[in-house]
Amino acid sequence: MNKSKKLQVKKVKKDRLIEPKPITKISLPWLIAFGALVVVLVVALLFDQLYKPTLMTIDGKNYNIGDLAYYFYTVESKYDYYDSFFGGTGQYWDLTINEETGETVRDASKTEATKLALFNEVLYNQAVSEGYSLTDEEKQTIEENVSALLSSQIPPADIRKNNFTKAYLTDILGKITLADRYRQDRIAELDIDIEEIKKDIDYEEYRQYDIETISISTTKKTDDEGNVVDMTEEDKKAAYDTIKEVYEKAKTTEDWSTLVPDEETELTYKEKDSFTKSDTRFSEEMKEKVMAMNNGDVSEIIEEENAYYIVRMINNNSSESYDIAVEDALTAAQDEAFSDKFDKEILPKHEYVIIDKALKR
Repeated sequence: MNKSKKLQVKKVKKDRLIEPKPITKISLPWLIAFGALVVVLVVALLFDQLYKPTLMTIDGKNYNIGDLAYYFYTVESKYDYYDSFFGGTGQYWDLTINEETGETVRDASKTEATKLALFNEVLYNQAVSEGYSLTDEEKQTIEENVSALLSSQIPPADIRKNNFTKAYLTDILGKITLADRYRQDRIAELDIDIEEIKKDIDYEEYRQYDIETISISTTKKTDDEGNVVDMTEEDKKAAYDTIKEVYEKAKTTEDWSTLVPDEETELTYKEKDSFTKSDTRFSEEMKEKVMAMNNGDVSEIIEEENAYYIVRMINNNSSESYDIAVEDALTAAQDEAFSDKFDKEILPKHEYVIIDKALKR
């Protein structure tokens, strides 16, 4: 039978000895309780890791956060970018964007990711039901994209956090690819009048002027030690003399790039420096002078607030910006029309449930 030895300690009142309780008498119940607590904590941790609540059900299939992780990651990455403009502290996520409901940016991102997931998964199911399948070319592209995502595009920490395996990414990108092809095919069938769209876009507002320029700064320069410093009036006069010398050659030189060698540190040459009537960095005075130029004309030396310029007009009637504006308007019209088609014709063909409670975890 175990016996505890009395430990002699410092004497106290009336030379009585303080006899500590045997360790075996106080530790056994405590150890049992502690062990039970550890088991509970481990089970809870494993449950939280292994059990992922269903976020939505589509056509009888349950989807948890792991199934939809790529959609959420895509949306969160966009909002993380926005957060970077606020210092990257995470405070942006908790900004209230709807005072009446108390909705925050974080809430909005979850809603957006959920809608994105529903949209793609439903379109994928619809595409498959209509006989769509991935082509060999699409499979090859997906394989290359997955390789790029895992090797360089997604940070390793995010790969581990979201459990982005090659198999998972291949599957999810396959769904997105097929859904997008189905969407593009349906958009091609939409009756959208491009001429009606053009009526709302003023060509003159988007008329583009393509110029090439040689310029020299009148506010900053690089000193002999490589430091960027403010220019003096004497420096500014020297800058004018430099560009004037180039100007005399520019009037008769076809290839302006030869006038500004690669090692040149003061002069800057731009082969194409385009602008429109409403979108330019130039002053109003310079803009009006350049817009009046004919193709092939070389301007005089123009003084702006920060630099001297020599300009040659390449094309004073480019439709590039106008074409982009029309294309953007057409894309917006197509997106709106397809969104309406999705809500009214495609989505009703599928059974789905979004579990809001699970999204609030």
